[in-house]
Formats: sequence, C-alpha cells, structure tokens
Amino acid sequence: HLLGDGTQVRCYTYGGDLARGIRLAMESDAAVNEDFNLSTPTSTTVLALAELIWRKVHGPGRPFAWVSDPPFEHDVPHRVPDVRKAREVLGFETTTSLSEMLDEVIPWIRAEDAAGRI
Repeated sequence: HLLGDGTQVRCYTYGGDLARGIRLAMESDAAVNEDFNLSTPTSTTVLALAELIWRKVHGPGRPFAWVSDPPFEHDVPHRVPDVRKAREVLGFETTTSLSEMLDEVIPWIRAEDAAGRI
C-alpha cells in the first residue's frame, strides 16, 4: 500500500552519511551560523522505492503489485533539497546508494522481526 499514486519524489539519505555531514558542519569554522541540506541529491519516486524493496525481499521472479491509498491532504509531490552549499562549504557529498541502504536495513528488519522486537 502506498499513500498516493507513488509519483511523489523524495531523496532517501543514509544515516551514516548524515552523521558525517553533521560532524563536518560542527567542525567547520565556515559553518558557524549557517544551515545546510545534508542529503543525497538523488531523487527517487515512492513507487520506485517500493519496487526496489519488493525486488530485494522477493527476488526477480515474483510480480510486483501495489495499491494506491488516498494521499495525505497536503503531501508535497516533489521534495528535492539543494545540496550545493554543503558540497561547496563543507566538501560534503553522500556516498551510500539507496540500494546499499536497503542491503543493510532489510536484514536488520528481518532479524528484529524474528526476535519479536518489531
């Protein structure tokens, strides 16, 4: 089930990349009293994310199917941050792809589910 039709665009950022960006900002004199978008510039639709998760969980043989539920009333259809300032001032760029994130998160979720913690 997806909220909306899945065409909403988001930039999914790895927590480890975000932590590195925060550390760079904390340690940089040029960052004092500044703000930064510490995100990946790579945009992905919600539907593409759902399908990528499906493929990683079920493999290529099982058909991907989804249902569109009503979206949030005031959902933002296209949310892509401008990361140029973080790159120019901090030298910060993300390095972890969405696929790599899921390769870490999916086994963790499986283990937590098996242990009854989620």
